[in-house]
Amino acid sequence: MHLLGRTLTGIGFQVAFFAALMFLPIGTFDWPAAIIWLQVFAAISVLSGLYLLSVRPEAVEARMRAGREAQTPADRLAFGFMSLALTLPLVVASLDVFYWQLVAQPSATSQKLGMAIFLVGFIVVLLAMLHNEFAAPTVHIQEAAGHKLADGGIYGYLRHPMYTGFLLFTSGTTLWLGSTVATALAAIMLTISIIYRIGIEEATLRIELPGYDDYTRRVKTRFLPFIY
Repeated sequence: MHLLGRTLTGIGFQVAFFAALMFLPIGTFDWPAAIIWLQVFAAISVLSGLYLLSVRPEAVEARMRAGREAQTPADRLAFGFMSLALTLPLVVASLDVFYWQLVAQPSATSQKLGMAIFLVGFIVVLLAMLHNEFAAPTVHIQEAAGHKLADGGIYGYLRHPMYTGFLLFTSGTTLWLGSTVATALAAIMLTISIIYRIGIEEATLRIELPGYDDYTRRVKTRFLPFIY
């Protein structure tokens, strides 16, 4: 019950945080696309959270183990850059749609495609959590939890599927919201920050996680199929 409460509280905080990023820069709630996105995000977050709690509670607990005390300065920098890449595009989308209009807004069809991309990204993140009970926000070996290599399911195709999900999640969201500029910004910032963080993460995992070096030889794709 304690874990359920923390999960629902966390989802509520995320919804409120995303709402603040979207609405505060423009000073109005009169943005149907943003309201629809928040409703969809809240609904699937609650449903997926309840599902994970029933079949994979360890994965939910892992997301709550920050491991800040074991985080290196390099990973703190990488984490900060990635956090900025995940949030700044939403602010830019708000300002671009309501004020800047730097380039033509995407068509209605493209916006619907953005919602589909966001949903795929969410599913990829969910699959990553289902197949890796040690997917924590910071790079550290969770010895107390019996940290072991995750190489099944989606990890048999991508070494860092959660990062793939983040890229699709954010760029799909900004496309749905109607900002081409914010979508480009999300794609560029996240790709750079993810590549940087993967370098830091894999340097640790190759040394400290048994079997990871062999895993990298078996699964070549880091997070971008056919590219990287």
